[in-house]
Amino acid sequence: MKRSVILDVDTGVDDSIAIVLALTLPQLDVKAITTVSGNVHVDEVTESTKTVLGLVNHAGIRLGKGSSASLRRTRFHAPEVHGSDGLGNIRKKYEQYKARIRTERAVPLILDILKNTKKTVTIIATGPLTNIARAIQKDKRRMRHVREIISMGGTFGYRGNTGPLAEFNYYVDPDAVDVVLHSGIPLTIVPLNVTETVRLRRNDVIQWSRKSNTSVSRFIADVTRFYMDYHKKVESFNGGYMHDPLTVTIAAVPEIVKKRIKSPILIETRGIYAAGTTLTRDARGSEKKAPIVSRIAEIDRRMFWDIFRNVLFSSSG
Repeated sequence: MKRSVILDVDTGVDDSIAIVLALTLPQLDVKAITTVSGNVHVDEVTESTKTVLGLVNHAGIRLGKGSSASLRRTRFHAPEVHGSDGLGNIRKKYEQYKARIRTERAVPLILDILKNTKKTVTIIATGPLTNIARAIQKDKRRMRHVREIISMGGTFGYRGNTGPLAEFNYYVDPDAVDVVLHSGIPLTIVPLNVTETVRLRRNDVIQWSRKSNTSVSRFIADVTRFYMDYHKKVESFNGGYMHDPLTVTIAAVPEIVKKRIKSPILIETRGIYAAGTTLTRDARGSEKKAPIVSRIAEIDRRMFWDIFRNVLFSSSG
């Protein structure tokens, strides 16, 4: 049986690939996609998402435009990583694919889908958790019908990618993470220390794209170019992390997970230097108040790359 999901995205480079993957994997039934400010402003996120949906012939899917601002903190973006359009500055090249979709409001859309599909919908969140938190604040009772939230975010026993301690999504809106953590909704975190173990190499994407030569494979080669240039300049490796495709794959193929850890987790919301930091214990002795959350600790990388390559670089389509 297919797993019904809502994708909540801040469409940057890896989100765009995750969207294609989610709409192609046979294990997932994408009920809707909602957008949120993160990698770029929500206006750009929404337009880029329409382009991706048109590329894979899913113009009929429900699309909800969400929050442009964090719950409390000043929102900022990462165009230096994903380009000003979130797609590595190639959206104009793919303008012909842009789907003409009526855009709804994200929070009412999420709640509407849950209205008639109680306890069967999973939310896969690959960006800041602002939309999810606002939906909880608006109708916590209905949001408790969510089967699970799978969130790409946080980092444990590892460096941050936004400052020394925090992962980008959780740094952007730590207050939203706090709302989700304490909502009582089952939450699985796919943290930076796991997602950074899956690196798409430039040579591989060029080779796979040339071999398959489909519109999707050509798009992936194009959309990752700017992203990989950034990582080569800043981190000295010729490739890019597949944070969000991994998160989607975990939702579709749970057996890819080799190790999960359940532990009390808190997030720093007010720190000047450490906002967005995920904590597995509280030095002040209030650990008992921290919600118990599942986090991914190890995945089968070979299985992930087999799925990634076979689904996205198929010679058909």
